[in-house]
Amino acid sequence: GPVLFFPGGHCSAVCDCGWDLYARLGHAVVSFSRPGYGSTSVGDLSAAEFVPAVEQTCSALALGEVAAIVGVSFGGLQAVCTALSEEVAAPRLVLHSAAPSTLPYPDSWAERVAGPIVFGPRLQAGTWAAISRAVRTERGLRAMSGALSTLPVDHWWPTLSREDRDRARALFRTMSSGRGFVNDVRQAGPDTSGYRHWLLQQVSLPTLITASRTDAGVDFAHAEDLASTIPGARFIELDAPSHLFWLGPQAVSARRAARTFLSAPG
Repeated sequence: GPVLFFPGGHCSAVCDCGWDLYARLGHAVVSFSRPGYGSTSVGDLSAAEFVPAVEQTCSALALGEVAAIVGVSFGGLQAVCTALSEEVAAPRLVLHSAAPSTLPYPDSWAERVAGPIVFGPRLQAGTWAAISRAVRTERGLRAMSGALSTLPVDHWWPTLSREDRDRARALFRTMSSGRGFVNDVRQAGPDTSGYRHWLLQQVSLPTLITASRTDAGVDFAHAEDLASTIPGARFIELDAPSHLFWLGPQAVSARRAARTFLSAPG
């Protein structure tokens, strides 16, 4: 069956931030541009408020039961809210490097303050134009990718194939924040931690959580928190060197985890 896929921050439905992993497992992928991203101009809806649009899409496409609901990074909250829908027939939930948990995200106070400015509606087009120019070169691509890892980039960059690097470049060149990133951060602060805790405890679907300790994009503590808050969640630590867990030779670990989880008896 198809997979409902919710990309992370700065990503619209056209950004492959891991859905190729499911396509390679033989699943059709229905990827969503969350509120404020791509052409989803529905106002600053919360993840819960956007669920009816997801339900209508599933109905219009006559999807029936889907294989799983998948959330990556900042798309995790939308995946969790969708998992609580009685109209979306899904037997499983998968959260890859997801945030926020009950902990706030972005991880530092400085990032929570500066991020909505640099990637806010007024400046984001210029920010992403500069990033797009930078990643045209190998040096720029390496620098942007390296910022998503806690390891020295020399330790893992040489393991990426030319295809992996091309896919990373395509990701950075298709990213855009629109109004979406500001909307994401608005829902991820310490003031709504209690609400997120309540929300996560309502999840009744079998849930897989994956994360890497060397991911500089999302702190590993979020995965630990998600695993301890969602009832019965299964947590698998990946050996991915960066936030881009679907690239490089270590991507086989994420693919194996997803395959095993999705094929397990309900």
